[in-house]
Amino acid sequence: MTLRFMEKGGSDSTMNVLIWGVVLLGGIGVFIVWGLANAYPVSP
Repeated sequence: MTLRFMEKGGSDSTMNVLIWGVVLLGGIGVFIVWGLANAYPVSP
């Protein structure tokens, strides 16, 4: 699926891949930070 998408080429598909990559990485990063914050509460 990914190979076919890349084979098409074009600036549009490249931008979509970059956007989705940033969205996925950002979502994973936020999830990890949220999980650590809940796992180790800072409240005294």
